[in-house]
Amino acid sequence: MSNTRSTTPRRGVSVETTASFPNPAQDYFEGHLSLDRHLVRRPTSTFVLRVSSDALASMGIRAGDEVLVDRALDPAPGRVLVVVVDSERRLGRFDIVDGRAVLATDLEQIPLTSDVEPWGVATVLLHHLPLGPAGDRDRRNYAR
Repeated sequence: MSNTRSTTPRRGVSVETTASFPNPAQDYFEGHLSLDRHLVRRPTSTFVLRVSSDALASMGIRAGDEVLVDRALDPAPGRVLVVVVDSERRLGRFDIVDGRAVLATDLEQIPLTSDVEPWGVATVLLHHLPLGPAGDRDRRNYAR
């Protein structure tokens, strides 16, 4: 057997998972996979909201994605927030621009004034992968 390294580039991504078949040589995951137990720290204050636009596409947040929002967390610069503006929930990144707090999206910057009510902090992004033809993001093609 040769000790030389292969110069062939490798493609793909290596991931760790607890949702696959266990390897008999390793300790195995006991119990059932519970996404709420894995992703939600405060069940009484966490909600799921569906994203309705691509206004945060630069952050990888697209229409049809879902975000877990924790209402118990405090807003802080850099966090993705849900705020209520004119009775409508809006999602954006909390930024400080020229010394002023704003909710920033790819399309606009909304000043965070007393008229804007912080509703919660997004903690998890659930991004659905297409199962149909390439580029098809129609939710009917997702496994249920």
